[in-house]
Amino acid sequence: VGTGGTVKAMYMDQVRGVGADIILGNTYHLMLRPGAERVAKLGGLHEFARWPHPILTDSGGFQVMSLSKLRKLSEKGVTFRSHIDGAPYEMSPE
Repeated sequence: VGTGGTVKAMYMDQVRGVGADIILGNTYHLMLRPGAERVAKLGGLHEFARWPHPILTDSGGFQVMSLSKLRKLSEKGVTFRSHIDGAPYEMSPE
């Protein structure tokens, strides 16, 4: 699992070496760190992660439920307060 776009304690060639064909990233955690702008500036998630193979990202739906004290739901989506610095982050179905 590459929650933040990277797999901890392993280089990506090691991840591939153990037979992994895909990694998983978490939309909520990627939104907080490193953030969409930084990932875009670095050439996208594949370049950021240095992983040329498939990457599966989740919807962030688990955090909508598990972080209920840090979020507000609306017709547009969800606004989270970062557990890191309290900054607001909006997520929509799009």
